[in-house]
Amino acid sequence: MPGSALPGQGDLFGGGGWEAPVRAATAPPGSEPIDPRTVDDRLLLEKLPLVGSVDCSAFVDEAVRRQIAGAVPALDALCRRFKGFGMTHPVREQTVALAGLAAIGGPEAAATVQRLINDHVVAEPGLSLALKAAARLRVRVPPTIVHDALNAREPDLRASACRCARFWPAAIPRLIELLEDLNHDVARDAAIALGVAGRCEAVPSLVGLVMQEPTNEVIEALVTVGSDECFVALGRVADVWPDLRHLVIRALAASDHRLATTLLRRIDPDHPMIVTDER
Repeated sequence: MPGSALPGQGDLFGGGGWEAPVRAATAPPGSEPIDPRTVDDRLLLEKLPLVGSVDCSAFVDEAVRRQIAGAVPALDALCRRFKGFGMTHPVREQTVALAGLAAIGGPEAAATVQRLINDHVVAEPGLSLALKAAARLRVRVPPTIVHDALNAREPDLRASACRCARFWPAAIPRLIELLEDLNHDVARDAAIALGVAGRCEAVPSLVGLVMQEPTNEVIEALVTVGSDECFVALGRVADVWPDLRHLVIRALAASDHRLATTLLRRIDPDHPMIVTDER
């Protein structure tokens, strides 16, 4: 579940493009515009670390679409090219590269994002986007970075940090505090992180979320906590949101809670996991 974008900045995982410029260094001069769809893999990888802000999205998208071997090191090089930039605004090239790494996925991309964060390649204005990529790739961000981000003034950075804090038990007290954050996205992501950690403190928030803006993440967090109240809420979701019933069924089928089978029998009597006396 992506956090809300900063003003003038596209969603890291959205496909809608970028509505406003962000700070970027200029691309190397002396090269004619190239349509990345018309070049072979070798030239695409050669150009990828050197693209400018205007054409970086097209090059990264094409590399992701082709799933080219060598795309991850090229995206790493693109990010590192702008180390030291972005002290006031996110760097467009870095943001697009991080989105590409998250889309490619896998151990190599995860290790690359981890190194980029550990090496402080992305300055704080763009750090929330790096943390979103890290959370999507299930990267363990250093606890010092998570701690500082959880206490940042910028709500988008706090929300992104919540996604990474689930790996660090020491962050639990701060996550509980953030359940009361005035920013909705921060409070939501704190609740999900606590739910994934199995903390009952998140239940009231998760129950409210699952009825107002149900998502797969919220549903899975409720199942992980596994209290009776959580499963009653899931049953209500299946009744109120028929189009989300498949998510509830999948979550119930993966749980061994005593109420899971009861609800599964009511919601989907023909589910393969349901065993009746007649069978």
